[in-house]
Amino acid sequence: MDVEAAQVSDAGELAELINLAGEGIPAYLWSQMAEPGQTSLDVGVQRAARDTGGFSYRNAKVIRDQGRAVAMLIAYQLDDPYDTGDLAELPPIVRPLIELEALAPGSWYINAIATDPAARGRGLARKLMQQAEQDAAAAGAQTLSLIVASENQPARALYAKLGYECKASRPVVDYPGALHGGEWQLLLKPLN
Repeated sequence: MDVEAAQVSDAGELAELINLAGEGIPAYLWSQMAEPGQTSLDVGVQRAARDTGGFSYRNAKVIRDQGRAVAMLIAYQLDDPYDTGDLAELPPIVRPLIELEALAPGSWYINAIATDPAARGRGLARKLMQQAEQDAAAAGAQTLSLIVASENQPARALYAKLGYECKASRPVVDYPGALHGGEWQLLLKPLN
């Protein structure tokens, strides 16, 4: 299975996968944006289908199985300098994540990586992480960055094997449906 650029037609799978990667935060935030008669997933699909924004199919790479996106990576270069804006205007659950992003200006930021539970154990996440390194090098980034929950042991183990190290952390702000508590950890990996 090859890594491919995502298409707008992948928006449904991207929304499901970003919610997995985001530990339920996306669905919670989307539910706050939903119009009457709209589900949180409907909002996620609309956002994934946009041409702009961090969570856009244009920033996504996917691996397909029988035509369906079963693994995805959303990554892009962070601004340098990084302007957090007025953090008080953001939902409290997002603030620690933005604070951590700001500590890695100019890095190639892995916003989200996820594999459908039925497709796990086949090395797809590792393959996508390798793609992120290639994309970072092509963009001229010197460092890769990502944020992971301290309690997400499987993900942390993979990132450690790939050479990522914790630079900073912030407490997880509890939210409905939270999968983990503990801390959000900013992990960095320099490119050789």
